[in-house]
Amino acid sequence: MIHSQFEYDRAKALATLMDAGVWDPVQDLQAIIGKHFHTEGPPDPQRMAGFRQDVAERCARIPLGHILGYVDFADLRFVVGTGVFVPRLQSMAIVQWIEQNLSLDARSSVYDLCAGVGAIGLAIWSRTAAKVVCVEIDEIAQTYLKRNILRMSAGEQGVTLCEANINRIDVFESARGSVDVVVANPPYVPQGTVLLPEWGVNHPAGAIFAPDEGVALIQSTARLASSVLKPRGTLLIEHGESQEQQVGLILKSHGFCSICTSVNEDFSDATGSSVITVGIKA
Repeated sequence: MIHSQFEYDRAKALATLMDAGVWDPVQDLQAIIGKHFHTEGPPDPQRMAGFRQDVAERCARIPLGHILGYVDFADLRFVVGTGVFVPRLQSMAIVQWIEQNLSLDARSSVYDLCAGVGAIGLAIWSRTAAKVVCVEIDEIAQTYLKRNILRMSAGEQGVTLCEANINRIDVFESARGSVDVVVANPPYVPQGTVLLPEWGVNHPAGAIFAPDEGVALIQSTARLASSVLKPRGTLLIEHGESQEQQVGLILKSHGFCSICTSVNEDFSDATGSSVITVGIKA
């Protein structure tokens, strides 16, 4: 009887998620089930209540990562929560490009700007052993970033947090001309754009939207990268598909060459395309 009740609840939850417009209801349901029923034994009332509450939140378009408390990225598990940007598959294009095109090691230095919870920077560190500085200004994101660094680096000094505003180039004067790679997934959505509720309503606006048609922080990223990168250093920026021309012009104006934009279908999904632009400091 208990088993049949659970099957009924699971089928009802799937139908409700589909009706709510969730883009991947099957996988989301499996993740929520895994959170509550990862141990053997019949579902007890307390776990069933928690399961139903989480399904209701997902139907209200609360991001899945905020419900689970974590997100998997680049074979790593990151702690996330309400008030922070949940890393997306799309950002894997930056990590893959570096693996395929650069030879980084423990002597290399990488700056991850607008680092959020540290997904891109920590993924690069875990795969290359490069020294990574994660730059983040938001206090809530800093809290999660510190936790993720501690959880993954186990006391090693390969990844550090820099609590700074990327618009303040003077703060980074000591790093001028010393960095091999700068990566960034800055807020790039033009203000006023209507997005899916997960992003437009239930994510912090400061992690999604940016002034000047969405490119204000891309400008800041290119300006700072031009200052801290070594000659022939590499800048990789994630951005929207419609921003290719703007981003290319911004990088060129800040002294970058060999500028190339790519759409990576392997990391694109129902929530959007994976788009990055790469430039080399002249």
